[in-house]
Order: sequence, then C-alpha cells, then structure tokens
Amino acid sequence: MRIRGRVALVAAGAALLAGGLTVVNQVRHDAAPQAAASDPAADGSPTHTVYVDNSGSVVSVSVRDATEPWQRSMTVTVNDHTTTLDRSNRTSRTSRTSAAPNADEPCEPRITAEPTSLLTRLDLPRSCITGSHHVRVFVSEDGGPPVKVEADRLQRPNVLMIMVDDMRADDLRWMPNVRRLIGDRGVTFTNGFASLPLCCPARASVLTGQYPHNHQVWSQVPPWGFTAFDDSSTLPVWLKGAGYRTSYMGKYLNEYGTGPEPGRTAGTSTQYVPPGWDTWQASIDGGLDPSDPNDGGTYRYFDTTLNDNGRGYISLEGQYQTDAYARLTSDVIQEAAGESEPFFHYVSFSAPHVGGPREPDDPTNLATPARPQRLWGSFDQRIRQAPGAHWRDRDQSDKPNRMKGHISRDTMAQVLELARQRAEALRSVDHAVKRMMGRLRRTGELGNTAVVFTSDNGFFLGEQNIPSGKVLPYEPSLRVPVLMRGPGIPRGEVRSDPFLSIDFAETLADLADARVPGSTDGRSLIDVARLGDESRGDAWSRVVLTETPPNKLDTRRLKRRQPVGAHSKKMLQGRVTGIRTGRYLYTEWNYDPGVSRKVVDTELYDVVADPEQYENLATQPGREELIAQLHEVLADARTCRGDGCRALLPENLR
Repeated sequence: MRIRGRVALVAAGAALLAGGLTVVNQVRHDAAPQAAASDPAADGSPTHTVYVDNSGSVVSVSVRDATEPWQRSMTVTVNDHTTTLDRSNRTSRTSRTSAAPNADEPCEPRITAEPTSLLTRLDLPRSCITGSHHVRVFVSEDGGPPVKVEADRLQRPNVLMIMVDDMRADDLRWMPNVRRLIGDRGVTFTNGFASLPLCCPARASVLTGQYPHNHQVWSQVPPWGFTAFDDSSTLPVWLKGAGYRTSYMGKYLNEYGTGPEPGRTAGTSTQYVPPGWDTWQASIDGGLDPSDPNDGGTYRYFDTTLNDNGRGYISLEGQYQTDAYARLTSDVIQEAAGESEPFFHYVSFSAPHVGGPREPDDPTNLATPARPQRLWGSFDQRIRQAPGAHWRDRDQSDKPNRMKGHISRDTMAQVLELARQRAEALRSVDHAVKRMMGRLRRTGELGNTAVVFTSDNGFFLGEQNIPSGKVLPYEPSLRVPVLMRGPGIPRGEVRSDPFLSIDFAETLADLADARVPGSTDGRSLIDVARLGDESRGDAWSRVVLTETPPNKLDTRRLKRRQPVGAHSKKMLQGRVTGIRTGRYLYTEWNYDPGVSRKVVDTELYDVVADPEQYENLATQPGREELIAQLHEVLADARTCRGDGCRALLPENLR
C-alpha cells in the first residue's frame, strides 16, 4: 500500500488537473435548485475538489473541501466499487456491481478521514478494480451532487531530490531559477522545518522518516555521525523495491569516508555503498592518506572526491564542486531518460556550508563557503547588512544563559561578509538547478518528473546573538525552504501546513507507490501539494517536535561505552526540545548536572506577535495553564514512535 499512518491531504485549483485527470463535471447539476451542500460557491468555485492517482498498484482518490470538512457522509465510486463513509456512526461500507478481478485479494479500501481535516483519502488495491486502466470516479458529500473524474493509468513519475546545506528559508530571494523553475511551476511550503537543525541528524530524518530520538543519529561527530546510521530501511531501499532506478551524488552523512561502516568500530568507509542505491557517487569526508592522489573532501570546494559506486574514486580536483555536481547530474538524467523504469536521483550540494580553500576576502574569525571567482563580490551592493544586524534584545533576563550577550560591531561586519559569500555560493546552486532542469526538459522527462528542493537546516546570521551556526530551535535555524513541482501539482501555489524533515520519506514513497515497511514518524504531504492545506487559514493541526543533541553528561556516558556508532538502549532526550505550533514556540532545556536550577529553563514565544522571539512569555504570570498543556504535548512527542508521532494538537492550540 502507498500510505501508512495518518496522511495529510492537500491543494487544488484547475491547474492540478494535468497529470492524468479529466474532470467531466466538477459538480453535476440536476433540475432541482442548486442549493445542496456540494453545489458551487457563489463565485463558481467548487465546494470540494477530487484528485485521482491512477499510476501505481493502488488507485487513490483524494478529496479536499474548500471551507469545511464534510459533515455526515461521503460516497466514493471507483468503476464498480462503491464505498460509503458515515460520520454519524463512524462506519464505512463497500459494495461492488461485479466480482473482484482477483477474488483472493482483500478489497477493503484504506481510508484517511480525520474529522477536522479538509482532506479525505481512499486507497483501493488496483487488483480489486475492474478495468482499472481507465477509472471513472464519482464523489458525493453529504448527499449532494457528485463530482465526476476520469483518469487513465499513467506511468509513475521520476523523482529529482535537490538538497543544499545550511540554507535559510529566506535565502530563496537569492535564487531566481529555483523560484521560477520549481516554485512558480509548483508549490512552496512556507513552513518547512528541520526536525533537528544540524546536518547529520536532519539528513538521517530525511532518509528514514524518523525523528532523531528514534533513528539515534544525534550529531555529526562521534559517537554518532554516519557510523551510527542504520541504513537498512530507507527511502532508496523502498523506491528500489518498487522498481525505481536509484542514484545518489554529493554530500551524504558527516563522517562518511573517515568513519567505520555501520555496525563496525574500526576502519574507514571510503568504498562503502549503502543499501538501495544502483549508482552511488557520494563525497567522502576523508579516509584516504593525504599523499593519495584521490584524497579529497566534502568541504573542499575545489578538491572533492566521490566514491565511484564502490569501484574506486572520481576526483573533482580543480573543478568547483557545485558546477561538477550539476554536470554529473545532467549526465545521470540523460542516461536515465533512455531506461524503461522511473528514476530517483538525489543530488546533495555542500553549498552554502562553510568550506575551503580560504580566499582573500574571507573574514578573520568566521568560516565561509568557497565560491567560484566569477561570483566574488556579486552581492556586495545587494546585501548591505547582515540579516541579524537589527536583532537586539534589550532585556535578556528572561533568557537561558546560552542566549545572553550581544554581538560586537566588528563581528557583525564579518557576519555581513559571511552573508554575502553564502549568497554567492547559493547563486552557483541556482545556476546548477537551471542546468539540471534544462536537461530534464531536453530529454522529454520534465513533464513526468517530481522535483523537490530543500535544505537540511537553516542558519543564524546574527539573530539570537549567534554570529553563525544552527542547532537551536529558533526561526533562522529551524526554518528550511521546501519547494515541489511535478505531475498533478498546481503552479505557483503556497502551502502553510508544516513540512518536516521526517515527511520527505513518506511523501516521496507515496508519490512512487512504494511500500514502507516498519515504523516511520512522518506523513505523506503529496495530497497537500496537489490539493491544498488540510487546515483552514494559517492554522495547523499536527504536532511539530524540534530536538537538539543530548546534554554533555549523557553524551560522555554513551561515548565511554560506544566510542563510535553509538545507539542507546535508553531513549535519550535532546538538550533542548520544543513544540512549534502555528502561533507558539515552546522549549524546555535539559541542562547538565550542576547547572543552577535558578536559570531560565522554559521558553514560550508568540511567534506571530513577536517574530524575533524577544519576549519569553514563560516567565510571566498567567501562562501556567498554557505551559502545562504544551509541556504535556512535548513530553509525549519527544518519546513518540510511529503512529504516536502523528498525534494532533489539542484544538485550542491550532
């Protein structure tokens, strides 16, 4: 089955009807007056929109209501198979007008129908549908006239996943090609969040669909990093099992190359190929002798070494890494275009992460990314101050000790140079995206390729008194760009439902009709991309957990037992854990033993009224009931697993 757990369903508009859908009548009228609940709104727009995915082993019917969830009943007919959902007595029933094509196949549909969601979904095994190469679908809500949709069977889409490193969500302003070629031709999720704003844990969450407290890759350095990652059940494994041709290029998990292979305590991993990948060209972080001609590194922008599918190395010495990845990815696309099976290609750029070589205009005390010389100085006039130059909290008595202090004028001048160089490095990625999208178009694959663009985490540039860095769960670090285009996804629309690191695996597996074994914490947002947000306005209903690595004492204890590749039998807790809602950020600090209990250890910010997060409401009287409720939600979330991680917020917190 394509769906596991509770699925968030989404977006609409007439543009989504590309990709195999023919709307015969969005609302079919009888002779009676048009007063039923499913009649068009006054402006002629539909009260509900239906999307049919007829590309895989499961035929999915997704429905989004325009303003309010359906109240009493919904009837869905797919060819000869009818399902009626009844909310009044919480039942469903199915019937057929002919025998199932495969009598041995269980033919009960899988239904997602959360009463507070604008989205409803029904998944029916293809083997249960007579004549499934062409389906006629009728959907009626609350006894109103049906929406009729016809859909021919289509091939499953290719998937191009583009990851960058340390890009803030507001850095999109420096990337016109990404906005034009992906966002303007698809959807932009304005609430993309890193589950743990740090490279290695976030990337492990993207691949597994699990929070760090479940996959246990808590950090980028021992005892964690690449060696601690259990790669036996990941997105590429699922997609390869579903018949996809899979390929990887660029940065993988920190310590890949230098660290031992997963499950080992010694040796290197320079020739290790994780399960699920047909073609593997990941950059090594080291692991070769400096005298080896293939010696290179992920953060050496002009001296990168790739593992060539476990058969040796590809040296990119002398080539700017981003440009080389664009060229090599274009070659992968060209080759895959001639194959019969769909492809999944994941390209992971290091930019705008800091990296060498050091350059003449680099600031004295802050590391920066290397850029191709053609881009040096290209943002000097456009970026006149660092993003955090205006950030100044004049009363810090309500802050944890880590957040106190102010950045000097000299340091802020260096942050400005860092911001400019990051923009230059991102502009090179923007050029790379244009090149890759052009190759998709010239090969004829663009129309049937889902393209996803994102970052592993955000980055501070002076906010919260942090000149540069990430990890902590405040807006510049927590937020990431998420853009998606592809078959069935409308053009130029915006989604406000949250999209987390843990959601990529389920979303892309759903899109590819891949079976997801075991337990994941995320949910598929492909229906949100296609149809619209599951909640009204800017509210959202899901729990958004944010974590950090554990405190120093827990880290030292575990490292003594397992110097590398550590996994704890006891579920560890991040030093700072938090809940982000549409209105609030709530955090709790788990300090090391010996730290005074008098320090601030709880934070509550109204991110709507106070987007800079200056005023900690947790230190003010009158918030006790709200804090107690958020604490309860957080306590459940930071130990959740699987379906438990898909719990909903209490309605008063939405």
